[in-house]
Amino acid sequence: MDYKRLIKYAMPYKGRFVFAMLSMLIYSGVAALLVYLSKIIMDGVFVSKDPVQAKKMLIELCIAMPLIYVIKGFADYGKTYFLNYVAQNAIKDLRQDLYTKLISLSHNFYVTHTSSKVMSRVTNDINALQGALLKVPPTIIRDGLIIIGMIGGLFYLHWKYAFFIVVVLPVLGIPLAQFARKLRKASKDSMVQISEIYTSLQEMLSGFTVIKSFCREKHEEKRFAVNNKDYYNVQQRIVRVDARTTPVMEVLSMTGVSIVLWFGGKDVINGAWTLGDFTAFILAVQQMYQPIKNFSQLNSTIQQAVSASERVFEILDEESKIFNLPDAKNIDVFSNDIVYKNVSFEYEQSKSILKNINIDIKKGQTVAFVGSSGSGKSTIANLLLRFYDVNSGEILVDGTNIKNLTLESLRDKIGVVSQDVFLFNDTVKYNIAYGKLDAGDEEIEKAAKAANAHKFISAMPDGYNTLIGERGMKLSGGEKQRIAIARAMLKNPPILVLDEATSALDSESEKLVQEAIETLMKNRTVILIAHRLSTVKNADQIIVIDKGTVVERGKHQELLDKNGVYAKLYNLK
Repeated sequence: MDYKRLIKYAMPYKGRFVFAMLSMLIYSGVAALLVYLSKIIMDGVFVSKDPVQAKKMLIELCIAMPLIYVIKGFADYGKTYFLNYVAQNAIKDLRQDLYTKLISLSHNFYVTHTSSKVMSRVTNDINALQGALLKVPPTIIRDGLIIIGMIGGLFYLHWKYAFFIVVVLPVLGIPLAQFARKLRKASKDSMVQISEIYTSLQEMLSGFTVIKSFCREKHEEKRFAVNNKDYYNVQQRIVRVDARTTPVMEVLSMTGVSIVLWFGGKDVINGAWTLGDFTAFILAVQQMYQPIKNFSQLNSTIQQAVSASERVFEILDEESKIFNLPDAKNIDVFSNDIVYKNVSFEYEQSKSILKNINIDIKKGQTVAFVGSSGSGKSTIANLLLRFYDVNSGEILVDGTNIKNLTLESLRDKIGVVSQDVFLFNDTVKYNIAYGKLDAGDEEIEKAAKAANAHKFISAMPDGYNTLIGERGMKLSGGEKQRIAIARAMLKNPPILVLDEATSALDSESEKLVQEAIETLMKNRTVILIAHRLSTVKNADQIIVIDKGTVVERGKHQELLDKNGVYAKLYNLK
């Protein structure tokens, strides 16, 4: 576990951590004081030859004991409150940093990491670290101080028996070291396996329509059962190791106590040792048992935290492949053209998607990209948005390589409406206003009207304040598309990407959406990625992509007259 990095998150709250340490120091001191009082009670009260003095001391002790426990209670409260404050805030900051890192990473990261496994790190792994921060410091500091204090008391009471106890204590570490190795491996396996459960659960929640339509409920139950059983088996490994720790510790500890009890008891009987010293010695040894037991159980918590920290910091150390260059500049106004110059791209090595693409899109033009599925049409738009960077060549906006533009200003100039519309689990108003967060109600309603959405929104129970469910599940496909179009209209970008925006709609919905799209396209530069070729007839330029290369370009009728790839695709409709 990278302790230095975790400590960095606790440093802003070091003041309260000092208060927590003081509270633990007071708590440990009180524990030592109570052991010392046991000696006084035995020798000064119950074995005293002076009844008057013994009675006086008993009264003093009866008054002092509740006060001592009040102090102990305040110390315990201070330890719990201040440690929780530090741990909760440190974890809050760590969780925020993790979210900030995740939202800054490029698309490449999410191609190789499933969302459910990422979610497991943000939740399960963070919780493991939080548990460690709450449990480890009090065990190491408070219980460590108690053990040190009790050992000092033991040497004060009888150095020979104390030496024996101190020699026995390191023996307890031998089985702990063996348990630690097994726990670390099992804890790491546990973190991996719980992410598989997250994956199964997320896929069920996201794909339940498909599952039910294919009657695959039993199949999914079995799949989940396998992951659930694997996680159970890993947890049982942890339990078995953890469960062996306490009995082993108890047997070893009580063996040492029994030896002291035998020889010390004989010394008391023979008068070589007072009953008070003997009682205090045994009580001090017993007071050490719980802290030592806590230390033994701490091993499991630390090993889980080690595994969790490795997984969390692995993400925090991830570097985004798409970022602003130090001298990147803003693009304030789009005024001329978009040029793809000898652009080649591959998602994976030796798997080429685009090869030597040369395209010039003038301001105000509508350029349509057509081709079979997997030909690279959507990749052309993704490269313009810098979701990925080209492997060779360059993309220029108004003559400037987009790598030399800030991501924020570049993407601010581009609006996207795709087939797979994502809507937030919030109100209609929020989803439209996502295009312009400070938009007023009139602007939102105007955008909705232009997108042919105002009518169905007004008919909803709470109008624009109606909650639409996860990913807009309460809306039809056409309604979701029109919300997305309204959102793009509110953003009002000079460049518009339409990625098969009407391909999954019925004819009635398509008509309404198409009308909204035509309104949205006015006075903009449009990149139109189409599956239905009927939607590209009026494009200023149609570019046919086949296996990652431009094979034809021209207007609709020109391409039909060529009787080439475009004509074949058009005749297949």
